[in-house]
Amino acid sequence: MDAWLDATDTLIPGSHSANDVPRTRPFVHMTGPGGDVLLRQWPEGTTTDQIAAYNRVLAAMLGIPQIPSPVAGTTEVKDCLYSAQSWLPGRALGRFGGYRTPDDEAIYVPLPESAHANNVIAQVAGIIAQAHLASESVDRADLPTMTMQQTMERVRKYWQTHRPILGDKAADERDIRRWLRCGNRMVPTASDLIRNEQAEMRDTSVILHNDLWPENVLVEGLEDERMVTGIIGWRHMAVGSPVLDIAQMSIQMQGWSAALTEAVIESYSVQRHLRPDQRRLVPAVAGLLLVERVGQMLTLAYLDDRMINHEASPLLRSGMKTLLDSLERITLILAPDIERTQRGFEQKRGGNDRKPQYDRTKKKR
Repeated sequence: MDAWLDATDTLIPGSHSANDVPRTRPFVHMTGPGGDVLLRQWPEGTTTDQIAAYNRVLAAMLGIPQIPSPVAGTTEVKDCLYSAQSWLPGRALGRFGGYRTPDDEAIYVPLPESAHANNVIAQVAGIIAQAHLASESVDRADLPTMTMQQTMERVRKYWQTHRPILGDKAADERDIRRWLRCGNRMVPTASDLIRNEQAEMRDTSVILHNDLWPENVLVEGLEDERMVTGIIGWRHMAVGSPVLDIAQMSIQMQGWSAALTEAVIESYSVQRHLRPDQRRLVPAVAGLLLVERVGQMLTLAYLDDRMINHEASPLLRSGMKTLLDSLERITLILAPDIERTQRGFEQKRGGNDRKPQYDRTKKKR
């Protein structure tokens, strides 16, 4: 903790005290003469140029009260880089105990549909649209790029690599069979839909949040009165198409539905224009992202022996079910099982052609 206090004294001189200690997140809430700040310890390998780019983007969003703003520069203490940003009030929309994998990676899951968070998620979409708008003229130096084409190629590579690995377990696990059925149809269909929009594939018009989960949304109030007070977790920001953030909001915040997707798109469009081709691509991109995310969760749940009796297993499986159900719903819309659909149609037609059954209750005259 001494290193954190030393870093704070360097960045923001004055007598500061820590309101918490770093556990699962590399942050500490500090209080001092100037008020509350959030001190951040950056992971090993991060450069000062990368932190400067991160701060430059947040500074461009200064007029958006729900986005943290940089407070000071960067300092190094005991071989670790630190920076500070404004403290935002509120509690995390998703409060799942900060569970982590055996490799110490955070486990993020969507809210259950019973959370009825469509209104909150629509608020997030409007704020993200404002952030995208503010980012359009920001210097992109030292920022990573994540285009639609890169995303598609990454997911396709993941699918080709992990389909046979998970397939070896398919006979024993129904969840894996469900994932395989969806992926076999979703990956080629969504890829074709994205390839049809060549300009959008390479779009780099905005700076993405690129990690939109309930844990990165702060709210105040209860139930229908919840208001978004902060969107945090910008460490994975990247240059790309707004469709990627919109697709994340439609699947990672809560279970996917057409109604939620429409609410997200409409709320976003109020703040920043979306072209028709961008609107059309949201379900396709969401489907690809789901194939990858569900596959990662299946691998952790069924192939990693360290997860047996792990405290995070119930949370992982619950979130996996929500995302797998979402994947099935999108697949049914974008890539329906033609053979099954045709069979159902023929059965229905055959049923209509059958002669009515003789009613034995009627009396003969």
